[in-house]
Amino acid sequence: MIQKICLHYLREDVAREISRFCSGRWVALECRSSGGGRAFYRYWPDDGPLTIREPPDIKRIINRFGNKMPRTIYGSANIYRRLERREDVSDPSNILMSTPSWDVDGSLEEVELIKEAARILVDALRSEGVEKSVYLIWSGRGIHVHLNEKAISGEIWGRGPLRVSFAIAEYILGRVKDELEAVCERSRSPDRRLKIENLMDIQRVFTAPLSIHRELDLVAVTIKPDDLEKFGIEWAKIDGYKHWSGWDEYEPGEADDLALRALAEIRGDLRMTIGGEGKGGVEEVKDVQQVARAGQIGRFQVMGLLQAARYYVLKGDLELAKSFGLNRAIFYAWAKKRGVTVRRAGRGLRSIQPSEREEIEERVGDEVAYRSPRGYFMIGGQIQRPVDFDRMIAARFGRSFEKFWNAAIEYVKSFPESVLKSQREFYEKVYLPVRDQPEKILERRERGQEASSLDQSHDMS
Repeated sequence: MIQKICLHYLREDVAREISRFCSGRWVALECRSSGGGRAFYRYWPDDGPLTIREPPDIKRIINRFGNKMPRTIYGSANIYRRLERREDVSDPSNILMSTPSWDVDGSLEEVELIKEAARILVDALRSEGVEKSVYLIWSGRGIHVHLNEKAISGEIWGRGPLRVSFAIAEYILGRVKDELEAVCERSRSPDRRLKIENLMDIQRVFTAPLSIHRELDLVAVTIKPDDLEKFGIEWAKIDGYKHWSGWDEYEPGEADDLALRALAEIRGDLRMTIGGEGKGGVEEVKDVQQVARAGQIGRFQVMGLLQAARYYVLKGDLELAKSFGLNRAIFYAWAKKRGVTVRRAGRGLRSIQPSEREEIEERVGDEVAYRSPRGYFMIGGQIQRPVDFDRMIAARFGRSFEKFWNAAIEYVKSFPESVLKSQREFYEKVYLPVRDQPEKILERRERGQEASSLDQSHDMS
């Protein structure tokens, strides 16, 4: 089989397709040890990153690693300016673009469900105006849905390639979450439940087109989105695969609007997984360096954080505090848009309540807000749930949220209760001084901790 694999990679069409995909990407080669274990090679003997820029490089790799039992060729999600030294792959500023991608993973017994989930993602991209720049790769036990990175303009990539690709992937998943969950509910495979996830992180690699799967004797063929319904597993057979060579077609700028919408909505580093054994969920991304930055914490998030801390300090209910914090952030954003001053804000609030018959009025000092019969605060006909606070406020702080939350509690507690109970004074004395510099909330806490440590050292002397 090893000889067959090596001969496969030396085929002219295979070498051409793999080099087209891997050009500019950091390559990984997976090999099998004699004991059946997996081994990855990512560097040449001279310590330079493994690369494939043109078809002859495939032969070079086979000649160098042929005795290692090569199996699968991968290309990084990221496309780099240069790949000459080991340091080049660890420098985020060296990343030019990153291919937005989604993984639909399942069982060979449920290929139709895999195709259905992939179709939902393709349709979601089309609804966002992206149609000519999408291609699919059968990965062996599923489908990778790729958005051609060249469909996004350089100016947008300049905002941070990992940030952009991660936001696009998460944004699309959020748009079709319910539809994908419904498909996953029909997955019954005992060995591999259908799962869809955002693939983007700094270390991500993709199976290159026409590469052989790491375990199955199947080829990673590319599929034209319009041909998805026709696809069958027989397309991926090593002897007689069916492959779409137009996979790298794209429309320049086609995905710009999608990227901008995604960047505006997805600010944190929470990654969604749909389906799988655990039925999906949200996890914090540990290895996307550019996902959470302090510069992405805006006034909306600072207001929400401080209002939640205010409610918690005054009333001690964490769940309601989150609901209140988001409610007030939305309200003040509305007030600002309409030129409503803080002094008039209380009177303007009721005008955006759609119905007062079932609302519960609650006063926080001299400020009035309204709760739904379910208990949480509401505004504009929408209920603000704690999970919405986590998504719209907490996620923007990334892994630093707990630190900001504890610091915000101490910061709010440092003001007299009379200030916390006054809508105007809270806005002017608590919020305004830190609204554009949220790091001051942390600095204040750190100074307090340093002073406390100093006092204790003096007491001991």
